[in-house]
Amino acid sequence: MSESYTFLSRVPRFEPAAGDDSEPILPGRSGARHTRGRGRHRSSPHSGASPRGAATQPGTLLLPSPDVQRFTEQAFRLVLEVLDRRRNVRQLRPLVTPSLVDVVRTHALNESPARRLGVATLVRVHLRAVEPCAFEAFGTYGRGPRIFVIAARVEQQSDTGWTVTSLVIG
Repeated sequence: MSESYTFLSRVPRFEPAAGDDSEPILPGRSGARHTRGRGRHRSSPHSGASPRGAATQPGTLLLPSPDVQRFTEQAFRLVLEVLDRRRNVRQLRPLVTPSLVDVVRTHALNESPARRLGVATLVRVHLRAVEPCAFEAFGTYGRGPRIFVIAARVEQQSDTGWTVTSLVIG
């Protein structure tokens, strides 16, 4: 038994045939064609140039110094150790704001299903400047075969040095 198919319209030609140097005809476009190699603009609004970030422009925000990188890695490791109940939450007091100490204490006291996967180990930490003395810190940590995220805001206080002012653990 053979079936016959009936198409309502021809399939639009999106790609040129092999050996064809002409541009494809796209649906909804006018019949005007451009030949290749004449400096034709791209059809997308993106020019192909990478935008310059705020941190790379001269005279703006600074790159993170090694001391803020070390501080952030140490703070993240301590937070993860407190969450695993391997350290006392009081050891976080010099590093984080008092309200965050209470938040981390609450998370550590709650029974988390993720804790059953194993010990948390910090994998990677990145910093991005948002102000001259404030950075967004974000990174990953592993528990067993799974990867989780951690993020914070690190600010330089005039009297105490670097401090974690906000924290997100996922």
